[in-house]
Amino acid sequence: MRRKSSLTKTILLLVSVAVLSSSAALGQNKPKLNKKKQELSRIRGNIKLYEKKLAESSQKESVSLATLDSLERQNLKTRQLIKSISDQIARNSANIRSVEKKIGDATERLGRLTTEYAHFARSFYERGRMHDLELILTSTSVNEMLVRYEYLKRFSDQTRTDMNSITLERDRLTGLKSQLGKQLAQQQDYLGRKSVEERRLASRIGEHKRVISQLRKNKKVYAQQLKRSQAAATELEKLIQNLIAEEARKRAAAKHTYETYDETPPSTLAESLTGLKGHLPWPVGKGKVVAKFGEQENPVLKTVTLNYGIDISVPENSQVRSVAGGEVSRIFWLPSYGNLVIIDNYNGLRTVYSHLSDIFVKEGEKVKALEPIGTVGESLGGSILHFEVWLDTNKQDPETWLSKR
Repeated sequence: MRRKSSLTKTILLLVSVAVLSSSAALGQNKPKLNKKKQELSRIRGNIKLYEKKLAESSQKESVSLATLDSLERQNLKTRQLIKSISDQIARNSANIRSVEKKIGDATERLGRLTTEYAHFARSFYERGRMHDLELILTSTSVNEMLVRYEYLKRFSDQTRTDMNSITLERDRLTGLKSQLGKQLAQQQDYLGRKSVEERRLASRIGEHKRVISQLRKNKKVYAQQLKRSQAAATELEKLIQNLIAEEARKRAAAKHTYETYDETPPSTLAESLTGLKGHLPWPVGKGKVVAKFGEQENPVLKTVTLNYGIDISVPENSQVRSVAGGEVSRIFWLPSYGNLVIIDNYNGLRTVYSHLSDIFVKEGEKVKALEPIGTVGESLGGSILHFEVWLDTNKQDPETWLSKR
């Protein structure tokens, strides 16, 4: 009875060992998590700044272009915040799924080991050490006896080693389970924050539409917007010149090795651009060009201005795509242009996409032709994508670069 009681306790102790997974991966993710927290903090800070500007402009006058500017920038930051929170939730979910799989694998591995050890322990308690001695003494030769003795010794040593490893692993993984519990609680907090920000964004989108509707009724606003557009066009030109200067510095640093920067060597640059001209896909799936490149008459003010790109009228929230492969060189905001993205399509070719309500890409990110980069938002002129093509510092008529529809 005493031996059976000890056997039962031993087997129950072995079978009750629970295994989770390794905590090493979580430790490696700490720098990434800290970086993500800093990014979220920065975005929230920008949102508060634009909220303050919005409140100040609202106190001065009922609606103004400044009010519209603050709403546009604030809404983009809120969208970015929602996306960052969504990315964090997705990473947490992936990490949890990975750990759960490791838990399953480790539990199965432990089950096999405990079954084998339980069988060994049962045999040991039922037959005692005499069984080991009998196994050795019944050997038909000295060599067989030594082999059996070594086998029994190794089996016992290995079992103790395995159980020690299981105990250590159990301790590590129990700690990880506790951390994952906290992570799940944090994830619920993120889900709650995301829901709050989504409701806040929906409210601001409604306010954005109301402000635009009121501004469209005021003819003076169009004159103000015209001046802002001219000033913004000059600023965009300076920005592109700065990008060209930055590119030149990169080339100089690379000792003019075009392979490290350009997609094609100098001898084929002209041929490469010639192949692109007239064959680029449109940045939106459908839409109508409502303002062409060059001199345009303002329908409200009856004044003539220069348009450095084309304006394409599309349904609100239409997806915007990169017309060619390249690198996102700048994400910017300009009065009358709104949120814009500049893509370096290499070999001196650059494309500009403005009046974006949402932006999917980041500066420095590589993009492919037809890759979505954002969505079109509602501006004072309507739901319009303003699209420009630059060849070095020369403004190009985008329709000469785009394929025929």
